[in-house]
Amino acid sequence: MQGKVCLVTGGTSGVGRSIATGCARQGAVVVIVGSDETRGKAAVKAIRASTGNDRVEWLHADMADLGSVRALASAFQRRYGSLHVLSMNAATLTWDRRMTAAGHELIFATNYLGHFLLANLLLDQLRASAPARVITVSGLPASIVGVRLDLDDLMLERGYSPIRATARAAVARVLFTFELARRLDGTGVTANTFHPGLVRSGLPSRLPWALRIPAAAAMFFLPRKSSTGIYLATSPEVEGITGRFFVGKKPAGFTPAWDLVGTASKLWTVSEGLAGLGGIKGTST
Repeated sequence: MQGKVCLVTGGTSGVGRSIATGCARQGAVVVIVGSDETRGKAAVKAIRASTGNDRVEWLHADMADLGSVRALASAFQRRYGSLHVLSMNAATLTWDRRMTAAGHELIFATNYLGHFLLANLLLDQLRASAPARVITVSGLPASIVGVRLDLDDLMLERGYSPIRATARAAVARVLFTFELARRLDGTGVTANTFHPGLVRSGLPSRLPWALRIPAAAAMFFLPRKSSTGIYLATSPEVEGITGRFFVGKKPAGFTPAWDLVGTASKLWTVSEGLAGLGGIKGTST
């Protein structure tokens, strides 16, 4: 990892912070992404101090705001000539249904759509830096394998709940990963998704007070490290492995009853429209 460049969304806390720290400890250049400057700078300072690696920086982006994501990609490309690891972890949790200025449901936009756009904008840089990796956090396979993604209601206009919104965004991330792996086959860029294990995060701070206090108390007893995330970002053992779902550093099965390949392809097309891409060079079938 010495000198390799890693871009980590959600890098100020939780799984992203764990992966950023693990990459920095092994000598990588690490760029963490977050929406809060104070927290971002504090995370940079802490990671530098704990790893002895001064090549850790912060870039601003609100992953729910597609304009902000485009600005992030441009800023990164201006400052860094290569990208070896793109680690996508940023997430949000809202009790009520909220919409972005662009008309996207907030959890879907933050957890999935903003990352879909970011990966597409950085694909040329990833290919030019190959071997390179895209890793995306998702849920436990058993908890989401039965979740169906309604492509006609991605914004959950019908039957919203935070659990349902989070589960569907996790499924979207898995489908994105498998489709990205297929489209990048043979390029030297791999794409895998993973369950991070139980890791302390800041998500409880977004819950109502009645739920926030017990959830935060439970978080206190969880570890800060995602061993699987760090493994996928840094280990030579997974070089060349792509299109897999990892749990506990090992590939796990994900075989839903519905058409995984067909749904992944359709979701990609719909996502291009939602993100305003219209097709990025090198990502077509």
